[in-house]
Amino acid sequence: MLRINSKSTLESTEELEEVLKALANVNRLLLIYYLASGEVDKISVTEMSQNMGITQPAASQHLKILKNANILVAHKEGNYIYYRFNRPSMEKHQKRIDFLFTCAFAKCSQQEKSRCPHSKKREE
Repeated sequence: MLRINSKSTLESTEELEEVLKALANVNRLLLIYYLASGEVDKISVTEMSQNMGITQPAASQHLKILKNANILVAHKEGNYIYYRFNRPSMEKHQKRIDFLFTCAFAKCSQQEKSRCPHSKKREE
């Protein structure tokens, strides 16, 4: 059974909140789709700005938010900082999201069963 007020659940929930907030923006979602498409392995602020038609400060802010949520990781190459997926962290996020939805779907299944009578033929 899921313990709502346990320390580990609270910590996981706070981290998941940060991830979901980071994903709750069209530009950041488009960036993730772009990186996931395989067209590029990494992206800089300048490239994001040019590809998405947004200012460099806006691109920088979006990348910072995704980095702070541990969705992306930054590394410097020459004069540029490039961002790419943070696979270990994303695997952790995926497990938490999967767990959340698994619990929710299990509850939905329980509710559906309680509303639907078992199929027994009535003799009349």
